Amino acid sequence: MGELSTAVATESVEGKITDLVLEYALHAPADRPLRPELSLRDEIGLDSFSLVSLMLRLGEEFNVDLADESARLGIDLGTVSTFGDLVKLGRAFSELSR
Repeated sequence: MGELSTAVATESVEGKITDLVLEYALHAPADRPLRPELSLRDEIGLDSFSLVSLMLRLGEEFNVDLADESARLGIDLGTVSTFGDLVKLGRAFSELSR
């Protein structure tokens, strides 16, 4: 994949995740793009139920089994706490679905 294709894929992954986060956010920051260091709980306002729902949707969006693939990749879903963590997870899933 060329540099331009990789950049477009990365942007579309981040855009897809941004859309999902904003769908579940209780108080989304007005600034765009969302900063990687934003706390999903404290700054975006995702409660536990919303975070689990968002993670399940993320798996659906990338057509992967969330539990199986995160375990296979060595990703502890309990450590996903920032928007940047979620984007990294989405990129990993995006690579699997190619």
